[in-house]
Amino acid sequence: MSATKNQVSLVELKLKVLEDERKQLHDDLDTYVNEVICMGKQFVETEGNEGANFKDISQAIERALMYVMEKRMDYGCSSVTTEMCNTSSFSPQSAVDSTVIASGFNADKVLTSIKYYMDNIESQVRSSSSKIDVLTALIPQILNELGGLKSKLEAMEEWKVQLEHLDSRILTIETDDSINKTKVKLEVIETHLPELDSQLVTLREELRHIKHETAINFKSLEQKHQTLDVKLMVTENQVNELSKAMVTNEDNLNVVKKCLQEKAKESDKIMERLQKNERENEKERKETEERCERDSVIMTDVENRLRRHEEKWNDREMKNVRKMEDKLQRMDAERKKDVYFMGENLEKLLSKLDDMKTNVNNMSTKVDIVEKRQKRPVGFSAKLSLSFTTPTKKTVMRDFTDIVTNRGDHFQPLTGEFTAPIEGLYVVALMHRQWQDGEIWLVVLHASLFGGSGSKEKAVCETRTDVSRTSSNSVSVIWMNAGDKLWVNVRNVKGTDIWIDAPSSFSCFLIG
Repeated sequence: MSATKNQVSLVELKLKVLEDERKQLHDDLDTYVNEVICMGKQFVETEGNEGANFKDISQAIERALMYVMEKRMDYGCSSVTTEMCNTSSFSPQSAVDSTVIASGFNADKVLTSIKYYMDNIESQVRSSSSKIDVLTALIPQILNELGGLKSKLEAMEEWKVQLEHLDSRILTIETDDSINKTKVKLEVIETHLPELDSQLVTLREELRHIKHETAINFKSLEQKHQTLDVKLMVTENQVNELSKAMVTNEDNLNVVKKCLQEKAKESDKIMERLQKNERENEKERKETEERCERDSVIMTDVENRLRRHEEKWNDREMKNVRKMEDKLQRMDAERKKDVYFMGENLEKLLSKLDDMKTNVNNMSTKVDIVEKRQKRPVGFSAKLSLSFTTPTKKTVMRDFTDIVTNRGDHFQPLTGEFTAPIEGLYVVALMHRQWQDGEIWLVVLHASLFGGSGSKEKAVCETRTDVSRTSSNSVSVIWMNAGDKLWVNVRNVKGTDIWIDAPSSFSCFLIG
């Protein structure tokens, strides 16, 4: 590119040199014409001195004509004067001599012949000047076109730098081709400067061709730029969709987090109630023991009274024996009733005490379960290891083999089932993403060991999609007893070769 700029500078310098030579030619022609006119005036004024003046005039005319011929030959111009000077029979001296001889050496006729040749010289000079003026008028156009070509070359360099990230190879080849063509054209201009008249038309055609090629290259660059704009818009739309999906997932996670926090608060409240009930049961147990102690004291007092009555019966007189027997029988009957009622009350108290002990044991068991839950978390998360074609409907999915976590090893990848180790609240989540168009409907089924009346299997989560490159997710909180099972079932599939993508996942964990 620097060599091309140097060639352009050389062409500009040579054009300036041509302009200077053209001006010098005009000045020299004016000088010789003035010299011839002066010689003619001197010849008229001094008719007596024929030889010297005639010779001087002849030499001046000859020098003027030869100078015009040489300059015209230098510029590659053809004219009548050039043809006349190139013929073997023509010479300025002979032309003047023949005119003088034919006219009988008449001064007026000599001047007339001189004027005739001077007019011819002036007409040829004017034609040469017109051609030189045309050449001079074309020189600014050439300079402008060369400047435009130079600016276009600089613009092409800028385009080359700016668009290297688009298609550097193609653009470099096109730019290098244009530069090579320009170099060739500049070399042609430099080698054919003496023939500038004929080369100007060729240069214009070549410049038009370069303009056409530059316009084509510019159009191709605009098309590439438009294509890149379209791709950029598509990429921005995809990024916006991904950001929206991320915001939606964050919202879902925040909702799940809030639900978990609420469940944790509820668990704390339940623990507080359990502790309160335990304290109340302990208080009731103590009260029951105190009542039993009081009842035993009463029984001891009654026995002591009976002994005292028996001693009194032995000491009293026989006549009062019957009365005492009757009283004793009545008292015995009353005592038996009291004992019977006290026994019933005691049995009731004992049964209540057993119930309380059972409740206390249950409460301690629940407390142990809660402590175990706090010490040993339960949960798993598994993903599809590879994308695969969906199986037929109403089948269990056993393809969640990419285990992210499996605390307690309660999820079996071979069967696709999760078994609850303890009872409690569990969070269940399912997400899938499909690749081709078609309907996919997946559900998470919960099977309880204590089904009772109704169906033992129940759908707790489900996801459904029917468009390519879309995803669906579902989250649910359920109660599971120890031994209950969860698995993913294909509920329905419409279409052929519908692919489920690898990021699809199945998760479950205990929250309380």
